[in-house]
Amino acid sequence: MDAAFPLDIVRALPKAELHVHLEGTVDAATVLTLAQRHGLRPPADDVEGVERWFRFDGFPMFLERYFAVLDLLRDPDDFALAAERYLDLAVAQGVVHVEFHVSATGHIVEHAKRWGPIHDGIVEGCSRAASRSGVSWGLIPDISPHLSAADCRAAMDEVFAHGTEHLVAIGMGGPADTWTTDDFGAIYSTARDHGLPGVAHAAEHGGPEEVRFAVEQFEAVRIQHGIGVMSDPEVVSLLVDRGVPCDVCPGSNLALHAVESAAAHPLPAMLDAGIIVTLGTDDPPMFQTNLLAEYERAWEWCGLDLAGITALARSSIEHSFAAPADRARWLAELD
Repeated sequence: MDAAFPLDIVRALPKAELHVHLEGTVDAATVLTLAQRHGLRPPADDVEGVERWFRFDGFPMFLERYFAVLDLLRDPDDFALAAERYLDLAVAQGVVHVEFHVSATGHIVEHAKRWGPIHDGIVEGCSRAASRSGVSWGLIPDISPHLSAADCRAAMDEVFAHGTEHLVAIGMGGPADTWTTDDFGAIYSTARDHGLPGVAHAAEHGGPEEVRFAVEQFEAVRIQHGIGVMSDPEVVSLLVDRGVPCDVCPGSNLALHAVESAAAHPLPAMLDAGIIVTLGTDDPPMFQTNLLAEYERAWEWCGLDLAGITALARSSIEHSFAAPADRARWLAELD
């Protein structure tokens, strides 16, 4: 595509962001604020230094930084600050609905936090941002599969007991070799009993068998990433036939070496195969990206025109967990 990316037009399109981690939205300025708030030594002394610290090489180094940021989020006000700041940034990019993944079991099991204050802090921050802009939002508490299913089950029981009004689904994300062998499926079943669908990270660095497992065993209705599916036509057909979208984060995939180059990214092949795709940022400051940059990548990598870009925005809204009336209104705007 030789035409310049129509930034202002794409900014004006109503869009939903369905794959972004609340903890991963904490930018350099917020890192410094939180460290000062809690009397902790930050990873660097200024914004530029923290931004350099965010420039990691590979998944293990990324996790080191991610877990360091998790440790900075301690009080309800911390979670409120992160949520409010990101929603304000998202709105400036034309985002009308955000679904925050939250590392619920990590906070509860590994950091001995209670879900109630975390949840209430996030809700407060989201509500402040929404009061200014009208942005819609929802929470997806995540299972961390490097923990045991038993520990995650106890943590998620605490999540469900606090109330599900602001929850739109449950998810799973993080490193582990056990998520297909330990009994995480029972947690998804309990979530469905509470009226919550399931989503799951799968086939980011792994293969298509992860996607098949998530869809068949967890009844996942969306897949985060899913870029490893193209080697198995049967799994591709599974996604297409069941209409299961993949919430793809191209900038994250490059930064974490899930793909080695833009040319190697399967996004064009996924779209050509009929897989429903939405675009997300995953952990935007850590990957030096934002949602408009992800749309620009899709524009360039896939040779899209404005109709193709609008179709991606449409998919993000159609497959969000936003209120039906809101979805209908945003879709009408896209028409």
